[in-house]
Amino acid sequence: FELAMYCKLLIPGLLYTTQNNLQYIASSNLEPAVFQIMYQVKMLTTALLSVTMLGKRLRPSQWGAVGACMGGLVLVQLSQLGTSMP
Repeated sequence: FELAMYCKLLIPGLLYTTQNNLQYIASSNLEPAVFQIMYQVKMLTTALLSVTMLGKRLRPSQWGAVGACMGGLVLVQLSQLGTSMP
């Protein structure tokens, strides 16, 4: 039993729990389209922060995957926008 190891796991665990609780609150208070956009933007911000703050280098294929996901999200939202117009 190493206390230091448990302390290293405590912070990410608490952050994950907080994120899940906030996600539940957001899903109850936001429209589904807005919630989906905010949920998917998390991937883009994670990629950007890992590059800027952690100094991680992403391969072009990884950037392409992030871009493809964001592009798909934009297309879905645009198609939903078109169907909701009177």
